[in-house]
Amino acid sequence: MQGFIIKLLTCSITMSALALFYVVITPLLEKRCSAKGRYYAWLVIVVGLIIPFRPQFDNAIVKVDIPSETVTPIIKIGNGTPVAATVNTAALPPSLPSISIWHIVFAVWLAGMIIFLAHHVIKHYRFLKLAVRWSENIADERILALFQNISAETGIYKQIGLKLCASAGSPMMIGFANPQILLPKLDFTQDELRFILKHELVHYKRKDLWYKGLVLIASAIHWFNPISYLMVRAIDAQCELSCDEEIVRGADADTRQLYTKTIIGVIIHQSKLKTALSTNFYGGKKGMKKRIFSIMDVSKKNAGAALICGALIITIGTGLAFTASASTPQANGNTAILGPETTYVMSAVYERYKEYGLTFDKETDNLYFNGELVRYFEDYYPVSDGGSAGFDYFNKNGTVDVRGVRDLSQITRNADGSYDPSGKLTGVEPYSQGEFDARDIEKLINPPQSSTVAYAENNMSYSDPKNQGRTISQIISDYKDYGITFDENSITGGLGNVYYEGQLVKTFIDEKPSGGVFSLSSSDGGNIKVRTVYDENEKLTGVEVVS
Repeated sequence: MQGFIIKLLTCSITMSALALFYVVITPLLEKRCSAKGRYYAWLVIVVGLIIPFRPQFDNAIVKVDIPSETVTPIIKIGNGTPVAATVNTAALPPSLPSISIWHIVFAVWLAGMIIFLAHHVIKHYRFLKLAVRWSENIADERILALFQNISAETGIYKQIGLKLCASAGSPMMIGFANPQILLPKLDFTQDELRFILKHELVHYKRKDLWYKGLVLIASAIHWFNPISYLMVRAIDAQCELSCDEEIVRGADADTRQLYTKTIIGVIIHQSKLKTALSTNFYGGKKGMKKRIFSIMDVSKKNAGAALICGALIITIGTGLAFTASASTPQANGNTAILGPETTYVMSAVYERYKEYGLTFDKETDNLYFNGELVRYFEDYYPVSDGGSAGFDYFNKNGTVDVRGVRDLSQITRNADGSYDPSGKLTGVEPYSQGEFDARDIEKLINPPQSSTVAYAENNMSYSDPKNQGRTISQIISDYKDYGITFDENSITGGLGNVYYEGQLVKTFIDEKPSGGVFSLSSSDGGNIKVRTVYDENEKLTGVEVVS
């Protein structure tokens, strides 16, 4: 969800910059490039807006950092004393789904797009009903014969409807599957009809209705971007200019002047009744002066192929000029449950708090308390004589600080001598601002490094006291006969690195037949994953590389 929204925003920003640049240089291009070339160069930009995914490059000229609510949290289990136990992942419950800011943004964008499309579809549907109601077939043989001749001259042999429509203020074409030209009930001369019919047939031959459909889709996707509405007006203007250019191609000055008079004559009866999915013989009064100058311009211009290719290259190359990424600060503290199981295990840990309003979003690693993003959360409880277990969570983008509430007066001792806090959780409550301000925030953001392994069995019940008080190096020494070693010094300054026969290990997993899992990941990455091997008597016999 987050990736899609970021891609969409990046596309909207980059293509808007390109569209504005194209609008600015259009007056210069009008002197050198044909209107047809300028018109189809816009099509490249429209397609670029519809398809937001294009190559991205690390060495971009401009990097757009889009703030992300997703911040890798600091999660520290234990009180600094290494504690070892096992994880029974089969017994872990699933986490509750929660709504992030990216889900909300996506929902707003989707709703806006649906409303935008619904508005235009309903408007077009109503117009079609009105047109059908007030239209009638043309019976004048003179007009029909002229229409057939112009169709043949234009190279169009498909049957296209021709009707008189009282509700149409100007000539227009509607319909994708069954195109129809609607003529207003006005008295046109033979020459005016020739211009009008040829104008609409040129629109049909160039598939301008389909072009307008793509423009509508692009506008719907980027409904939130005001530049998209500017683009629509610019494309409509270039559409009419390029159509005019085709009509008067090779014509003398008198013919061009007569065509201009025809357009001006339509202005008098111009109606606002039109839709985004119809062509219009007249584009607007503001652009009329430019349109007349364009019609009377007899200077030779290039076809605009280079312009279209340039627009295509720039559109594809926006990935080189711009790149966007979510700015997600990385935590540098100890992370509990090392390895690929981290998110799943932590979501299971948070499951116990859901009835008290605390939920965990696996997709963003965010905690929410009654729907509000959590800044700090902690829950500690005794696990042995003089010791405690639990975890801290910190997210600088959060707005609420909370802690677990436990009834410590009812703690019972297990058979192995450890304390059992299970079932003693009584709620989750927010910190007062004064309590939170009294804490050392820097230590929360950058906790002191210590070799701490923490993992759980049967939902955080500690039952292996033999490893209590041991460092990671001491625990890893149990596997040294099988080629596993541990180095506390790492490039990134994390917990340390695991090696198997000298190779840096990405993840080491000890999955016991009895159902427990111990995992540890190297701070500096690694390329291989290894696991332990047990015999039928649950005796460790070796270590193997997992493909």
